[in-house]
Formats: sequence, C-alpha cells, structure tokens
Amino acid sequence: MAAPPLPQTPVNKSQADNGNAASPPKGPQSPASQSREEQRINLLFEINVELLQEVNRLQAEGKGGAISPQQVAQLKAQGQPAVQASEEYIQCLRRVQANLAYLMPKAQPEQANPAKASQGPAHMTPPPHMPQLQEKYDRLKVLFDGWPGLDARMAASSASPKPQQTGPN
Repeated sequence: MAAPPLPQTPVNKSQADNGNAASPPKGPQSPASQSREEQRINLLFEINVELLQEVNRLQAEGKGGAISPQQVAQLKAQGQPAVQASEEYIQCLRRVQANLAYLMPKAQPEQANPAKASQGPAHMTPPPHMPQLQEKYDRLKVLFDGWPGLDARMAASSASPKPQQTGPN
C-alpha cells in the first residue's frame, strides 16, 4: 500500500531565512530528485508498516515490554508490572523510531532545522530476525546511495583497532 505524497507547503522568504545564514536557500526540487524523495518516503512507510506489524505480533506473544533497564526500574518504582522487551521487539521499535525521526522534518519542512537533518535513516539493515525485509533494505540502500546509516558508523568505530597495552618488561 503506497502512502499518499506529502503536501508541499510554500515557505516565504522570512521563514526560509530563519536566522540560519549557513544554509543556502533551497530552490524547487527537480522532478527526478522529487521522485527519488517520494520513493524514499514511500519505501520507509512500507518498511514501517511491516515493522509495526511485527511489533504487534511480538506484543501478542508477550514479548513486548520496557525497552531499557531504566524503563524497567521506573515501572517497578510505580508499582506496575515491569518486563524487559525481547531483543526482536527492541530492534523493530528502534527502526520505526529512527525512520520516523528521519521522516518528521520532511512532513514539516518549515519547522525543520537543516543543520540537524539526517542524510538518511539511522538503520540501513533489517532487524536480524526479519530477513524477509532484506530486499526492501537493499532498495533503500540504492535510494540513499552512499549513506551507510548510523548503525554502520557505530559498528565501524567499535571495530576500529585499539592500541595494545604492553605490560612491564
């Protein structure tokens, strides 16, 4: 199911300036880049639908719950049942949240801060337990050519070699 295109809101000169001299004023998008942007948005909506269906399924199986130890502690302090969510549930929610964080400035361009806008979604890989989404994430990588996602950057930085400490001789 394809989502309807987002409405284009005209922005007047005073809104576009918004005190941010570092970003040049944006002209209208070319038809090719507008089409690419629509493809990106539609694909992210498709991915989110499948992720949310999985979240719903996992909740029905009792695998939902608090997504952080802090949430567990907070729920316990409030006298509520506190169950840690499964890793699958957390992986899905993280991707939905990251996709929405990327999409939000697109929905409200007049309120977006271009300096803080992400170049693409944070996660460019499907949750490990959902290989059926690999094809859609492969398409996403093509649409965001050159954008590795923040998860790839974090993995690269954690995999960087650390200096070896030598003991006393």
